[in-house]
Amino acid sequence: MSSTYAPIRIALIVLGLIALTMPFASSADLEAGFAERDITPEIPDTWVDVDDNAQFDPDVDTWVDGNGNGEFDPVWMAGFQNNRPAQGVELPLKAVAMVLDDGKHRIGIVAADTIGLMRSFAQDLRANVPDELALDYVMVHATHNHEGPDTQGLWGEGALSSGINDDYMLFLRDEMIGALADAVTALEPATLHMAEFPNPPQTPVRDARKPIVVDDAVRVLALRSLEGALLGTVVNFGIHVELAWDRNLLLTSDVAGYLRDGISTGITYDGAIKKPGIGGTTLWLTGNIGGLMTSAPGEWVEDPFSGERITDAGHGKARAFGYGLASAVIDQWNEQLFTEETNPSIEILSREVEFGITNWMLALATITGVVDSSPSFHLSRPFIRYTSEVAWLKLGQATITGIPGELYPEIAVGGIENPAGADYALDPVEVPPLREAMSGKVNLMVNLANDAIGYIIPKSEWDNEAPWIYGATEETYGEIVSLGEETGPTLHRQLLNLLQHNHAHPSRAERAPEQPREERSE
Repeated sequence: MSSTYAPIRIALIVLGLIALTMPFASSADLEAGFAERDITPEIPDTWVDVDDNAQFDPDVDTWVDGNGNGEFDPVWMAGFQNNRPAQGVELPLKAVAMVLDDGKHRIGIVAADTIGLMRSFAQDLRANVPDELALDYVMVHATHNHEGPDTQGLWGEGALSSGINDDYMLFLRDEMIGALADAVTALEPATLHMAEFPNPPQTPVRDARKPIVVDDAVRVLALRSLEGALLGTVVNFGIHVELAWDRNLLLTSDVAGYLRDGISTGITYDGAIKKPGIGGTTLWLTGNIGGLMTSAPGEWVEDPFSGERITDAGHGKARAFGYGLASAVIDQWNEQLFTEETNPSIEILSREVEFGITNWMLALATITGVVDSSPSFHLSRPFIRYTSEVAWLKLGQATITGIPGELYPEIAVGGIENPAGADYALDPVEVPPLREAMSGKVNLMVNLANDAIGYIIPKSEWDNEAPWIYGATEETYGEIVSLGEETGPTLHRQLLNLLQHNHAHPSRAERAPEQPREERSE
């Protein structure tokens, strides 16, 4: 009898050995979908900046009553000075969504070309996501675009007048949800690929505040269909989306828009494609930008095709930077420098974090409702507190960490100092650097995820009173738009705990639901 079954046994052994030599095929269990919606607001009234100061003065500047209501209806642009209404559109604003499903968990990430979206907005968006989308978690991200509409309330006509248009905020919410719904509809089996490489020398980023520390790598995820077509790309990089700068009066998605267009459809000048794109939909996620990470007027960016070094702020500089990064991503993909993830199972962790607000200007803006947020009040100091959120997503060997504000890169990569003039004489508090605790092969850090609480500054570098740090002659900028000196330590402590412990042993409250796909409504 043993001789009868010997050939079958031999065949099974051979098949087993072949299976052991093949890549683990569970990546076929992953599904991915991408989608985008146009979120560019309508501009009912146009105007002419007669005195060329990039601010509207009804006694000097002229305007056209486009909707015939007898009033000037501005779209207040965010990110620089108050009283900057848009005149038109240079590059459309987008909401871009990605949905991933591993059969147990379904997550969505949706990013909008806006300055920032407060947690109240993120919570409202989540509450209105239809149940049939079956999303276990949604990350809501703002690219921190300084050339789009005010979505936080800080950039209206004056310092104490909100620039928010309520109708637009409802439109924005619904279009972001629509992008998620479109991405769910687009779900199909996919493989996950990832890459990390140094920022190209043609697109340098400057740290505008000492110590000079830049989290300078480009981190990319790519999702490809089983037939080989690229479904979408996720690019995570740390620079302020603001290169058109403060005198620009045209709505534009700036660096992020040019990068997305370049990767997906090709790098185009005057209608001619200089470099073909690689297809799919591209999602930009802004990285660690506190400090602040930028390319200011006078600092050069090299155009990837003409070789010209552009120093003047404007759309040309934004295009050169966006296309430069896009070209580098395209090269990495075409040269097959991405690593395929063979087991991209999804893990989800998020946690509420309470911060105290000691910045009296932000506290006043919060109390008066200029800033769209929901503070709480306590008898102990600090009197005003604010609840935000941190998040950690794991996609096999890739991770995505959601940070609710603009993180100073030294908290992520190290290099925190305690310079003369700092308000506190102490050793660095936010240690070890967060990246040392990250377990993934490629670790994305997303600023302005699910909230927009401002700058997150190391406590030993906090400088709210003269003398100013590093011998500066005037007040440093970061503290003006930070909740307070304990924001950095608090966020670091919570994230470090999440990274070091909770992803290994999540509590019942933090563990994502694990019901099988067939048990969830479709």
